[in-house]
Amino acid sequence: MSHDRITQALALWQRFPENDLSRFNLAQAYVDANDYASAVEHLRALCEKKPEWMVAHIQLGKSLITLGPSTEAKPILEHALQLAVAQHHDGPRAELEELLRSL
Repeated sequence: MSHDRITQALALWQRFPENDLSRFNLAQAYVDANDYASAVEHLRALCEKKPEWMVAHIQLGKSLITLGPSTEAKPILEHALQLAVAQHHDGPRAELEELLRSL
């Protein structure tokens, strides 16, 4: 099932490579399939393009943590926390505070 989802998401992103939602959908399909290295590639590009996109930053930070010890994850998650506070997203804020305490 996850392979089919990746195939579909990849085809959509390849048709619309400038569409950030199609790229995020592809990254999420990789995360759901536990292919964090592939997800990171797309999430990193999205975070660079859209520094205010909180969810992309959260997924990037979590994916980096899952791949193993990473000094890159903490500042990304700290940035996501700043976005959560600024954008008044209380659920993600609490999740990020807990996650950052565990690092």
